[in-house]
Amino acid sequence: MQNMPDSLKRIIEKNPNLEHHVRGLPSLGENLISGAFSKEVSKIYDAFGLYGNELYALENARIKNISSRSLGGGSPMRTIAFPLCKEALINIISSDDLSDYPLAAGEEEARKIIVEYLKQEGFKNNTDISEDNIIFTVSTTHAFNIISSIIARPHDVILMTGPNYGLFTFVPERISGATVEILPLSKEDNWYVNPQKLSQRIDEINASLKTKYGESLEYTPKVVAFLNENPHNPLGKVMNENNKEILEGIGNVCLSKGVFVIDDLIYRDLTYDRDNLAKPMASYEKFFDNTITLTGLSKSYGLASIRSGMVVANEIIIRAIRNKIFQTMDSSPVLQGRALAGAFNASERRKREYDNYFNPIIEEYKYRLELLKALINGLDFIEDINLRKTIEIDIRNYALGYDIKQILDGIPNVDFVDGTLPDSGFFEMLDFTQLKNKVAENGRIISNEKELLKYMYEQEKIKLILGQSISWPNEEQLIGRVTTALEREDLVEHFSAMNRCLRKLR
Repeated sequence: MQNMPDSLKRIIEKNPNLEHHVRGLPSLGENLISGAFSKEVSKIYDAFGLYGNELYALENARIKNISSRSLGGGSPMRTIAFPLCKEALINIISSDDLSDYPLAAGEEEARKIIVEYLKQEGFKNNTDISEDNIIFTVSTTHAFNIISSIIARPHDVILMTGPNYGLFTFVPERISGATVEILPLSKEDNWYVNPQKLSQRIDEINASLKTKYGESLEYTPKVVAFLNENPHNPLGKVMNENNKEILEGIGNVCLSKGVFVIDDLIYRDLTYDRDNLAKPMASYEKFFDNTITLTGLSKSYGLASIRSGMVVANEIIIRAIRNKIFQTMDSSPVLQGRALAGAFNASERRKREYDNYFNPIIEEYKYRLELLKALINGLDFIEDINLRKTIEIDIRNYALGYDIKQILDGIPNVDFVDGTLPDSGFFEMLDFTQLKNKVAENGRIISNEKELLKYMYEQEKIKLILGQSISWPNEEQLIGRVTTALEREDLVEHFSAMNRCLRKLR
């Protein structure tokens, strides 16, 4: 800091982490009130620190020039942009209509178009939803940040499932000083939310908060929201017409206890059953005003890079978000609204384009899941003869330099977590528990998930998301979240590398 101007020194004094360049993941922040994240979030913080930063210190001469074999990314499969979105973006960029600032809520015409789509999908309140029930944001993450600042006070709780989207757990604590608590999912409930357990968990947390804070604050902290991911991230579980009683149970519990449902539908269009997509909580009239719906383009429409999100809610929530947007960035970019209207409209053309666009995407995701099954459990696990032949061709074409027989036999001591094969999306949960206490040639003992990740990285530069990163409910298991959004070639190569290194353990 010797040659640094005093103005910069003052910033460093407040934020010492800014003094040095850090490779990998940027800072995840800190709790707004105490500085320290809660117990559950601290575990996730620790795991992401290893995944995003600390692994790089393990690079050695053998792996230095190998490209990272990342199985933990959140980007969807590479596809072209949804045609109507692309057309809308090209039209606005090509026009001479860009000189005026848009509204804080987003372009009104785009919101009117989306209203008709929402009605078509069953969204309804006790009057008639309008463009005033919609607002655009720069991604659903941006939306969740703003919502957390609106609905939660310090020490309030936002309840999430375990497992979850780990990066969302930091948001309430760093934005509003609220706390994140976990509702563990279980195999006995087929990895769905159990409404009765949700009710009990809310009551337990509220009682604990009342005891802890009593009358020391001007208000009594409480559970203010439950994050309902439908389809679930990362399990891919879908609540639709086939099991809508679960969704209704969640809605009734939250409504009766004054708990918002934050209904995250970002993976909805990647539901494998094309005739039975995830059912929005806001399609129940009695739940609409107690529901804050999130959706966007990042996971399904080939447009993750433009960061386009949307909130549908009671006008009071929309007004509050509008105020936050105006106070921090004036208004939402017009590109986001136009692209969203291209994806979410009630036109006949959209219906035709939708099927033509998504049907092959879903088929490819389903194929890549079968390919992963073969890579993990062995080719003989695939019952369909024609599918087995296609998978074998891919493995032989892409597993160059590996022992093909071993690759076709699968990875010993690794399996999918029982009951978690997805009905949507591109994440899979792998169980590495049988590798616990095995020993590597260099003496590293696979005593926990972190040691497993370190071993795979220093051997083959493999990265995946640990169970600890997503609040996996059983800490005794060694769990990894992997993606099938990678190209077939990369899936085969990366899992062949995993096969090779895990076979070395003794």
